Amino acid sequence: MRWLMRIVSSLLVLVLLLALMVFLMPKDRIARLAETEFARTTGRVIEIGNQIRPTIWPVLGVTAGPVRIANPDWAAGPDLLHADRIAIGLELGPLFDGQIRMTEVEIDKPELLLERRKDGRTTWAMGGSGGSGPASGASSGAGMTLGRGTIRDGRLRFIDRQSGTEIEMTDVNIDAAIPDFDGPARIDLRGLVRGQPVTLNASVEALGPLLAGELGAIELQAGAGKAAFGFKGKASLARAEAEGHLTADLGDRPALEAVLGRPLPDLPEGLGARAIGLSADLTRTAKGALHLRKAEIALDDTVITGEADLLPGTDRPRLQGRFTTERLTLPGSTTQGDGKNTGDAGWSTTPIDVSGLSALDAEITLSAGAIAAGPLKLGQTQAGVTLDRARAVVKLTEAAAYSGGITGQFVLNGRQGLSVGGDLSLKELNLQPLLQDLTGTDRLLGRGNVKLSFLGSGASVDAILRSLSGDIAVKMGKGEILGLDIVGMLRTMDPGYVGEGKRTIFDTAGMTAKITNGIAVSDDLNIAANLFTAGGAGQIDLGARSLDYRLLPRLGGDDGVEIPVLIKGPWASPKIRLDLEWLTQKRLDAEKARAEERAKARLEELAKDKLGVTPQEGESLETAAKRRAQEALEAETGRILDKILNGN
Repeated sequence: MRWLMRIVSSLLVLVLLLALMVFLMPKDRIARLAETEFARTTGRVIEIGNQIRPTIWPVLGVTAGPVRIANPDWAAGPDLLHADRIAIGLELGPLFDGQIRMTEVEIDKPELLLERRKDGRTTWAMGGSGGSGPASGASSGAGMTLGRGTIRDGRLRFIDRQSGTEIEMTDVNIDAAIPDFDGPARIDLRGLVRGQPVTLNASVEALGPLLAGELGAIELQAGAGKAAFGFKGKASLARAEAEGHLTADLGDRPALEAVLGRPLPDLPEGLGARAIGLSADLTRTAKGALHLRKAEIALDDTVITGEADLLPGTDRPRLQGRFTTERLTLPGSTTQGDGKNTGDAGWSTTPIDVSGLSALDAEITLSAGAIAAGPLKLGQTQAGVTLDRARAVVKLTEAAAYSGGITGQFVLNGRQGLSVGGDLSLKELNLQPLLQDLTGTDRLLGRGNVKLSFLGSGASVDAILRSLSGDIAVKMGKGEILGLDIVGMLRTMDPGYVGEGKRTIFDTAGMTAKITNGIAVSDDLNIAANLFTAGGAGQIDLGARSLDYRLLPRLGGDDGVEIPVLIKGPWASPKIRLDLEWLTQKRLDAEKARAEERAKARLEELAKDKLGVTPQEGESLETAAKRRAQEALEAETGRILDKILNGN
């Protein structure tokens, strides 16, 4: 509270003057002399009312009022301080030695207006320049002591034009003690900000030099509700510089919102939804840059360590950092039950709030032992995050996952609504646990490579999946399909070769798919095994979590029997059966095609025998007939013309 100490320091001379001269001079002349001395010392105008009287009991001192101290002419209001009454108690003995030792100072119902300009100038900095900047030189309070200073029922308004914030505090009560002006001092403050109780406790090692603008030792503890802030180190109040250790507990969102006067961004679970804690070595420069070293950040149950630099920006601050964590849970991750996707429950329709992305820009490197990203589970991960105007790009340089690895990038764009996109390469992944987490089914065993590019938008996971577009390609080596015995089904034509204990072993498998509006369509499935081969075509509805796919296995190579197997329904528990209707229709279509070919051949034969029409290579019977008719017409026309010309 530099402004309070400066005011008290500057008032000391006039207080003594009032106390000693009040019996000898008229009261109005005492007030005018005091005003002149205050203006000479501080460069500010002070007005003291005529209610001036000495006090002898219970303490020696003086009371005066009302009191008004002027602001600089550039301030939002005319007064820095306005109070109904100020009372000062003095020790008698030190006065004879030229020292002012105050036993107490009490200010009743003051109105205080504190303001910081964009250029850093403050209304509470006093000096010969009229308060346009920090005071320099030795403090005018040298030799002053204060046993106890109090402010009761005050009102404080603070306007910070650098940050664009304005805080008003009511019911302000302050207790301060200054045993030695150039030595240790303590101040305790209590008040209400928009109805929220707040506290501030501060102690300094050397008050005089600190008020004169020097970097001095200071310890602060502030609180609002359950939120708490602590700092121990060195600071300069005039230059707003600091260097020391910072602690913070920012979990009480309602209390912080009341103090700030605006709602805080909603943070996702695992990233500060319930609790935010911080411990770090902090440096703040006069230009407003913050540097954190040896930082430990607690976001709900996640602990992140590292270092960061928060730099002022034109539109928003910029964060640069390097962080490490054992485990990180990203928005949209599922942790219910045993952590497995139920498959039939559907995607979450809970709105995803990404408004926090617009709070700052960032360039961050992250090393994590494990990451839960939606339903996916990653192991050791090295990633870089770039955040620019609410658009975050995550580049994976290393991400262990499902006994394999993932590289590529993922984009989260919150500029206009929410959209996500990515271009990922998954190598040698164990597909059974991957599909279990993604789809709730564990029917496919084996390792494979996956290439995936995608783009989707929407306010929830469900909406994003239903809007998804992109491409996917899958290649596998040896593996198994659980719950289905294709060979047994083909050999016996029995659809009962499905269910528990049934399996199909293959040597290779692969497919590609085009994703449109959340539906992946594929027509090039290729499975090769010792006893059979299989193709397939169909679609997978990512939004509805269902599939409609026809598998076309064949026994005995190209000349073997092809029996279709229809796989349809929710992808966690689809129905699998022999598609005999499709097979019958295919055979009917084949018979129809053969009958048409036989009829066509018969017609060509009749046309050749009866009409002399013989189709040339690549020519249909109809075209050949038209050609033959044209040739006959041309021949007859030529014969008639020949007769006419020859006179026959």
